[in-house]
Amino acid sequence: LGEEWDEESAINRKGIIVSPPFDTGESGNPLIVSKLRFLTVDVQQTCFYAVVRSWTSEGSSRLLWCDKLTSWEDIKALAQRFKINPSFVFIDCGYATQEVYRKCAQNGWYALRGDNKASYLFNDNGQKVYRFYSPVRTVYLGAKTNGEPMVAKMLFWSNLNIKDALNKLKRNQNPSRGVTWELPSDISEDYLKMLDSEHRIKKGNTFVWEQIGRRPNHYWDCEAMQVVVAFMLKIFGRVEETKSANDENDASE
Repeated sequence: LGEEWDEESAINRKGIIVSPPFDTGESGNPLIVSKLRFLTVDVQQTCFYAVVRSWTSEGSSRLLWCDKLTSWEDIKALAQRFKINPSFVFIDCGYATQEVYRKCAQNGWYALRGDNKASYLFNDNGQKVYRFYSPVRTVYLGAKTNGEPMVAKMLFWSNLNIKDALNKLKRNQNPSRGVTWELPSDISEDYLKMLDSEHRIKKGNTFVWEQIGRRPNHYWDCEAMQVVVAFMLKIFGRVEETKSANDENDASE
């Protein structure tokens, strides 16, 4: 856990994802704004579960850290420790929603919420496009002390299609077989148990991911949110853009 990864990609000053080695300017410093790593957090009543994962531009990823945290300050400290850009911090807002919105507004983070929809409509240069995540919503929270509006950014994501994608990704740790989803050798048993906390079942005419009994699923949800961000940045997965409105009830199998 915590080891640096030489293959990790980054975002350059033009907002483009680039792979190492990174170009340097006259100063000799890499012309990058942020390494391609995300912090995703599942909020509970008395604690938080957090995952930091590093990504390449081709879609391979490596778990850098997972931990149980006890405060919002812990989240800020973890982001600073791994030099994660605030816009790459994503907090689940299914619990303590208003508090999550306030913290996201204060820190420049994003709020995420899983949803039963299969896809969401975008208008892309006049064309209808369906994706596994919704357009970003702006939540107005009132005014700051200086009179400026306090707003949080949030979006929904397809619980079915995102977890389908995660389930496929996590099967491969062998680079010779394509995109890899890697775990460190010293990962905790709690984390591994949570990866098997849900199963895909059919209910009525559609499929859903459902919690198995009362198994904790917090790290599984954090990893699902990692996949949401990867789709948002087009690291991988353009299949969702080919979906039509008629596909919304035909979840991928």
